[in-house]
Amino acid sequence: MKKSTIVILGLLLLVSFVFIGCKSKATTYADDPLSKIIGAEGIPRPEWMSRVPVSETLYYVVGDGRDAQTDTVKRQLARTDGMAKLAQWKDAVVASTMKDYIEEGGTIGNTQTLMRFEQATVTRANANIAGFDQVEYWLDPQGVYHILYSYPKANLRNDFQTTVTEFQRNEAAAFAEFKAQEAFKFLDAQLNAAGR
Repeated sequence: MKKSTIVILGLLLLVSFVFIGCKSKATTYADDPLSKIIGAEGIPRPEWMSRVPVSETLYYVVGDGRDAQTDTVKRQLARTDGMAKLAQWKDAVVASTMKDYIEEGGTIGNTQTLMRFEQATVTRANANIAGFDQVEYWLDPQGVYHILYSYPKANLRNDFQTTVTEFQRNEAAAFAEFKAQEAFKFLDAQLNAAGR
């Protein structure tokens, strides 16, 4: 009994030393060697280059502009890169939302309609870049522009809601057209049957 108690206490002591030894101090961005890099304009590398900000109301993305002769073109390339990353995020959010809705909502049998809705939402959201604003930029030592952009998450919600409204209206119109065609076929069949 005493031997097993000593072994257990020894193991607990060993485990506690391991946890104490593994404990590391919290690092800050100032401790990061990347924060010591000085850009072409004499500005230190900003924290958002390593840790893109996170917000409940805004989505942040960093666009990079390189391989151009002029600063204007590099900034435009950075904006294009940022917009491409924003589009990827929108695609992922909408696809994930629709996938979850299909799986959790039990609407497996009607996926074709939901996939058309998903595509319509993504198309609308990618076309809408209102609110895609430059927050800050940094020019690295090699002359590459890194630009931090923000985009209001509410805009994606609004695009989704607008698509829902239009989609419902279009689905209703399509159903009405289908019913009208069915009624016409019924009328045609009645006329042919009666010899009228």
